Amino acid sequence: MRSITLSEVLRQTRELVSDPEDRLYGDLDSAMADAIKCLLERIAVSEVEKRAGARLYERGDSRTDYRNGYRKREVQTAYKTITIRIPRLRGQGYVPTYLEPGHRAIAEVEDWVAKALLVGMHRADIIRFMEEITGCRPSDKLIVRVQEGLDKRAKKWKERKLTGRYEYLYLDAAWVKDIVGVSASRICILTAVGITEDGEKQLLGFERAQRESESSWRGFLSRLVQRGLDPRLLRLVISDEHRGIQPAISEVLGDVCHQLCWAHRVRNILKAAEKKDRHNLVEGLRRIYKAAHKVAAKSAFRHFKSRWSEKYPALVANLEEDLGHLLAHYDCPELHRKYLRTTNPIERVFLELRRRRFGCGAFANRASSERIVFGVYLWLNRLWKGKSIWQERVQKAKRARHKALAVLAA
Repeated sequence: MRSITLSEVLRQTRELVSDPEDRLYGDLDSAMADAIKCLLERIAVSEVEKRAGARLYERGDSRTDYRNGYRKREVQTAYKTITIRIPRLRGQGYVPTYLEPGHRAIAEVEDWVAKALLVGMHRADIIRFMEEITGCRPSDKLIVRVQEGLDKRAKKWKERKLTGRYEYLYLDAAWVKDIVGVSASRICILTAVGITEDGEKQLLGFERAQRESESSWRGFLSRLVQRGLDPRLLRLVISDEHRGIQPAISEVLGDVCHQLCWAHRVRNILKAAEKKDRHNLVEGLRRIYKAAHKVAAKSAFRHFKSRWSEKYPALVANLEEDLGHLLAHYDCPELHRKYLRTTNPIERVFLELRRRRFGCGAFANRASSERIVFGVYLWLNRLWKGKSIWQERVQKAKRARHKALAVLAA
């Protein structure tokens, strides 16, 4: 007794396609559906032959069961809904391994629905799209089953053990909408991004919160520490200027150095300044955060203070009060400083999250937001895996030097 061979599948597929030219230039979805139909039927025949111990009409001592005709069953594929013939056995029931009892769709369809949910498609849009493509409405059980599977994956990812040795930690929150209409509300997604000693960037976790408060940040950071984040290994924590985040960092992570985002500070200063002074203010601030070392940065601040303290005393006083947190990145290696002085790396994460959210406008409920955020963050972690941002910066600097030398040589 032998199993199905590839040559047999190809031969039967060619017999099924009566007009090859029409299949070549016509409806390719129908051609793929016919090929899949042939393949699924042959897989079923092969599995039944193995169970029976013999092929159809074959005699032998190894036979353990007998064939008992066929039954028809609709199967939903990613191309069309097809009707296949499944062989029956007398002594036992048989369901093909690519189907589950009571399920019409093959695993490929469930994977497609999962991807559609993760990119933010509405449930109604998924149903309409699959009806147009496959000619059959997906069952509610299918969508619920896929959603429950994604919820379990998201929960497992959020509770996974953190095993990396993280040197830098970015903290920020993205504001999103829950539910469209009169009951719409804004919630924030607290997010943490870590950078390992090798320079690999990783999204460590996220949590929903009604508002960005000290208590919400304290709880979020405490759970990160419980999952394996070691505060003793952290060299720097980078965040924006939210009032609640700094006390939470001090309480949970101890006396780790805290860098405030220069991009947020510059924007806040420009909003409070007169339009005619904004250009000169930006130039003065650039001399501070782009200085060669901390001593030069402090000197640049003293020059900035002497020029603007009379006209903008409150702005200069606030800048002086936070100067230690704004210059904390100068205690890190020179290669890292530019990357650490703003929260731009985590803002890039939020950009991807907003792109996915545009597909649904707003999250329908808590589970929907958890699934979509999990999908975006999982994709980014896979994208970053095995890559060193410090090595990329070294290569970028080399390319810039070569380009400059080429310009000079020309």
